[in-house]
Amino acid sequence: MPMKTHADADLTPDQVSEHETMARDEKLSRLAEMKHDLERQSARGTADLDQVEARAAALKRAMERAKSGT
Repeated sequence: MPMKTHADADLTPDQVSEHETMARDEKLSRLAEMKHDLERQSARGTADLDQVEARAAALKRAMERAKSGT
């Protein structure tokens, strides 16, 4: 897997799923990592519930797009 650049770290779930040069497996891996980070923040109570729900929904949509290749 290529090293992440600072710009890559700032990508939203939608940007990851729509990325033109990123391989499908890399997209899914990054989205899974984002989901794990969100779960950790939620467990620690360091994220607002509304933000967690919105981010979780965005991650779910992005993962579905990345899996289907659209």
